[in-house]
This record gives sequence, C-alpha cells and structure tokens, in this order.
Amino acid sequence: MYESHAKKENVYTAADYTPFLSKSNRANMLPSCTFGNPILDYLNRADVRDALNIPSNIQAWDLCTESINIEYQRDPNGSQWIYEALAGKYRMLHYSGDVDGAVPTLGTENWIASLNWDVSENWRAYQLDGQVAGYLESYNNAALTFATVHGAGHMAPQFKRPETFHLVFNWMNQRSI
Repeated sequence: MYESHAKKENVYTAADYTPFLSKSNRANMLPSCTFGNPILDYLNRADVRDALNIPSNIQAWDLCTESINIEYQRDPNGSQWIYEALAGKYRMLHYSGDVDGAVPTLGTENWIASLNWDVSENWRAYQLDGQVAGYLESYNNAALTFATVHGAGHMAPQFKRPETFHLVFNWMNQRSI
C-alpha cells in the first residue's frame, strides 16, 4: 500500500479513489482525466436543450455531480462485503483493466489480500491468440477469481473486447483460461 494514502484500518474509500468528486476538491473543475468542456458547452446550449426537449427548469448538464455525495450511501468497505457474504455459495469473478485509473488494480489486490483467503491458483498470465491478454489468480478453491485485462482501462469490454470476452466466457463455462 502507498503509505501516503493508507488509512489506519488499511481500507480505501470511494473518496480516496475519486477525490475530484468531493466538494472541497472539485472547485467546479472537471477531473484531470477528462476532456469534457466541449461536450458540456454543446449539451448546455439553448438550441440543443430545446431540440432535446429539456425543460428550462432542469439544471445544466454536468459531467460530475455533487448529488452523489448527498443522495448515495457509501459503505466504507465498498463492495468487499458482498464477496465475503457470497463466499462458498457462488463462484465469483472480479476483473479489471490493468491501466484503470478510476479503480486501480493495486487497490483491488489490496482488499482481496485483506480477505486472507487461501490462494488456490497462483498469479499467472492467460493468453489469447498467442498474446498475453491479462493475468489471474484464484482464491478459496476458485470461489473467487481475480483477473486483469492487459492494456484495458475502466471500460475493459469497450476497449479490449476480445480479451474480456475470452476471460468472461471461459470463466463462465469453467474452461481453461
């Protein structure tokens, strides 16, 4: 874990991963990873709003919103609890792009390690068409498989469709990946 961001209880929160969403950090600016000003300008033009039948009493469209901080209840453990609750009941696959800047692989690896589950298949590469498509590791007799999709960001199925399909299809059908 990176010590500068580590919490005393070794848990990262959604705010740690997306500090630009907090009111104190946002200051009416877009996240640095986006190029949203052209789309904001376009979608908020009066003629475009009129063409889309957006009533004038509806607020301007924004790429980010503060309402998530008001209306959404966040669990300090994120979704980790669901993996613990489903352990032994269902096989689970958790995958992510290995260049995902929104939900970094390292953070996922850290919370999976905090489960203290036995490794049943050591970290290894899997391939598609003779190329490394990602890496995977399984825990508790394959109750949980964590996999990465090599070269994919947050939207792995969008940008690495064959690799993601290969992973998910073969995992679902319990075929060798």
